[in-house]
Amino acid sequence: MSFPKLSWTCLLLAACTLLSGCMKDAPSQSTYEEYFRTSIQNYDLYKDYFDIAKLEKLNGWKENEQQYDIKGSAILRAKVGYLELLADVADKLEAQAKTDSSAGMTMGLGLMARGMGGENKAFRAFWAQEQEKKAIPAPLLARQAAMTAERFENLLQWADQIVLDNYGAIINRQLKKGDELTRIYTLSFRQTEKGWMGFNAR
Repeated sequence: MSFPKLSWTCLLLAACTLLSGCMKDAPSQSTYEEYFRTSIQNYDLYKDYFDIAKLEKLNGWKENEQQYDIKGSAILRAKVGYLELLADVADKLEAQAKTDSSAGMTMGLGLMARGMGGENKAFRAFWAQEQEKKAIPAPLLARQAAMTAERFENLLQWADQIVLDNYGAIINRQLKKGDELTRIYTLSFRQTEKGWMGFNAR
């Protein structure tokens, strides 16, 4: 073997060794955390109303040559209490009602069903309790002053129903600013030419 051929062979072997060293057996901590944060913030409740206080890697395993799974824990801290969240949902409902003529009918039918289930009574008791503690947020007090009593109650009852329907498995009316939730995810990563990339969170 001539010297030039030997040199090129050595360079090729060195390049292959370097490349294999770059292809890590598992996603890096930064890759894992970046995908974890993105996955959490894809959910409206967490994106709008919670901060990510802590991420922790609990376990990791290789599913196959191209896939690596990581089980992670996220501690989420509430940026608002339940009534502040409710006020925001009420604002969105009012804005929707101005552009969607069917919104009023949907709310009316929903409130009829809600009344039959007893949730109206439960919310009134919660509201009275918060009033007694003087814990009603200023935006809700301002809205209450600007609306008829019936319209205001219907709006809040419907906002409460939407929050419970969408997020009731995660939060309840006792949510306070600063409360923390722990959520467990399994994140899947696929090996690509550019390294490990997340593709599924559950």
